[in-house]
Amino acid sequence: MRWAGLAIILLTLPLFVAILSSNTARRDGAVMAIGAMLFCVGEISPSAAFYVWPEWQGLSKGMFLSLVDSLALALLFTRPSGRYRISFLPLIALFFITIILSLFSASIKIAGVFIVFQTLQMIVLFIALASELHRPQALRALMKGLAIGLVIQALFVIRQKVAGMIQAPGTFDHQNVLGLAVELSVLPLIASVLEGERSKIVYLGIIAGAICIAGGGSRGSLGFFALGAILLILASLIRRGTARKWQMLVLGGLAAGIMAPFAIGTLSERFGGGEFTTEETARVALADAARGMSADHPLGVGANNFVPVSNLGGYLDKVGTTLTFATRSQPVHNAYLVARAERGWAGEIALILLLGGIATAAFLTAFRNTRATHSGVALGSGAALVAVGLHSNFEYAVLTSSILSLVFVNAALVSSSRAREIQSRVRAARVPLNPHPVPPVEEGV
Repeated sequence: MRWAGLAIILLTLPLFVAILSSNTARRDGAVMAIGAMLFCVGEISPSAAFYVWPEWQGLSKGMFLSLVDSLALALLFTRPSGRYRISFLPLIALFFITIILSLFSASIKIAGVFIVFQTLQMIVLFIALASELHRPQALRALMKGLAIGLVIQALFVIRQKVAGMIQAPGTFDHQNVLGLAVELSVLPLIASVLEGERSKIVYLGIIAGAICIAGGGSRGSLGFFALGAILLILASLIRRGTARKWQMLVLGGLAAGIMAPFAIGTLSERFGGGEFTTEETARVALADAARGMSADHPLGVGANNFVPVSNLGGYLDKVGTTLTFATRSQPVHNAYLVARAERGWAGEIALILLLGGIATAAFLTAFRNTRATHSGVALGSGAALVAVGLHSNFEYAVLTSSILSLVFVNAALVSSSRAREIQSRVRAARVPLNPHPVPPVEEGV
């Protein structure tokens, strides 16, 4: 069955190339499909593995191909000729190089190769979308695709809650991973609405995202999503206040008030009516193990090698806490500590620069051009990356394919916005101040 799935995915590539060639409307449809399929994970994933370790406990279990890969490659192979301004390539290259270098110190090198392959897929996706999103129609298509994906997940969350599940993860591995996916998708959707988007699909996607956050019952997701939303709204109003934005702010407040009891109910059920803020000794133990690992291995222990090294190297035993099998089978819940332990200090710095650099560029672009809709949408990506960057102090999922792909989608959105802003400045510089000068009148005439 696995090989049949791989064959189907590989056969779709020439089909997509034939369909997308020189057809803008179909290209927009492909962008929309990519946005939706990024949320088709787990049991509904349109992917197949050509090499997999099902029992591996780490950031990646193997090398997979999906319909998203086929569509991204087809967009690249058929993109019209011309010059495309693509930002963040140095940051992405630095992020990728630290993964490659970590393979030299990895005890299980093939596990690190899984991450190399995964990152290459994300880079292809980034370049494909960055070459398309400069078109307003493609940007709108991406927003609709993300909204459709959120609706799909919300339907699973509702079904799980009705079945009695306390914390609903949708089809993601964990409710916290779903929360990060919502942060990276709903905030750009909200930004597009603030900039005038009136698509009912986009509105529905925002509602679906709220259902996912509330139904997941993740304290971090609730808190950091709220932080990102506040940051986005305040920045958008400072950038350019409009009556529509104030209206959306009121409607957003009402929606938050409606969803709050649902979220509080999930948290109360999760903690049995007790305090929501409880110290989790397992997380602290994993963090101590990660710091000990990075102290002994400044260059890292190898990408995707945290779990075997933490156990076989005795790092979890040194912290003096009795840990369950589930705790011993996962990395530390801090993406920066995972990057430092696996890829060395350079890996942690590269991750910080990647998230921080894209977020900074998003805000700079938005405030450099306060009238353009595309830069206002990029502001949503900036707020999302700030939220995820802070949230990653408590989760490692930003290093997994399901979340990293959404990070690169937001990077493509910001890159295309920067390209359009630069292009508009170049055009303005080429236009003479007075293209039709009036001949001067001589004195005495």
